[in-house]
Amino acid sequence: MQKIIEDKELGPVVLRKHVRATKYTIRLRGGKVSVSLPVYGTYKYALEFLSVHRNDLINRIKTLPQQKTNHFDETELRKKAKETLPSMLKSLANFYGFSYSSVKITKSKGRWGSCSSRANINLSLYLMLLPEHLIEYVLLHELCHTKEMNHGPRFWALMDSVTKGKAKELRRELKVKSEELRVKN
Repeated sequence: MQKIIEDKELGPVVLRKHVRATKYTIRLRGGKVSVSLPVYGTYKYALEFLSVHRNDLINRIKTLPQQKTNHFDETELRKKAKETLPSMLKSLANFYGFSYSSVKITKSKGRWGSCSSRANINLSLYLMLLPEHLIEYVLLHELCHTKEMNHGPRFWALMDSVTKGKAKELRRELKVKSEELRVKN
């Protein structure tokens, strides 16, 4: 469920309830403000939460025109992703001895990829915006989930075994790159 309010300084603000949300969060993407709240949360509290962070948001929005914005052709990204990602995933799976059921290219902006308990792997077409070594990291991450469906110590040990001990380092790099791309879109 979502509600959109019009704010004089912030513009349209989207208030959105999420099943997985456990707290109130504010996002600023492409100059647009959205507030996520738990399903049990109230829009009234979301607006109060927004007002607490209002000045910081206004200052951040003022700096946005100085940043370059990149608009990507989604059709082109999808085409490139379909040509590249499945074969890359297959090669990595064969090389490291993983198996998976299927691969699907999605339009997800919230996740780079996911793996179901049936070993169905979903990959975001936006992976194509990352450098190749980070794409490989995400693919290996999802392949490791075919053996370990959590982010426990055994999962990270498996990740380290396929990334030459650089799993946490690559994870941090992906986080930084994700933030850069979020600001630009």
